[in-house]
Amino acid sequence: MAPETNVVTMVPCEVCSEQPPKYRCPRCEVRYCSLTCFKQHKLNTCGERGKLVQEQRRRTQQCEAAAATVQEEENAVSMEMWDDGMDEGDEEDRVPLDRLQKLRDSEELQDLLCNPHLQRMIREVDSSDDPEVTMQRAMQEPIFVEFADQCLRVVEPQPNGTEQG
Repeated sequence: MAPETNVVTMVPCEVCSEQPPKYRCPRCEVRYCSLTCFKQHKLNTCGERGKLVQEQRRRTQQCEAAAATVQEEENAVSMEMWDDGMDEGDEEDRVPLDRLQKLRDSEELQDLLCNPHLQRMIREVDSSDDPEVTMQRAMQEPIFVEFADQCLRVVEPQPNGTEQG
């Protein structure tokens, strides 16, 4: 609990609200001004807030790990060499590579892909012996429908910029 070097005097102590803070709790990052405030904080709120901060860090790490996994999988599969299993007569349903690459850059999709339940459903569809049935079952889940809708909004944007509804 060393004194903070760049103390912003406009923000008061988060415990007593009287003095500018000089220290930051190492567990939950609350800023406080004195040993008295630290002791009061530790007794009253540090445990709960510390758990929240730790949970936020854990979720961030999960999201970063999921994004890294997606990136590794993208790097492992060359989009140009990918056999999508479509016949030549299905060309009208084929999404051009440049639009597929927009999926990778969509922040909304990245946020959705942080959901472990959605990740599990996507893996089930991908590894299924009967992907059509598995996809129909997945489309009964609201998070999967939201994911599918967002994918469509990215690859099939509306001509005037309005969202599909």
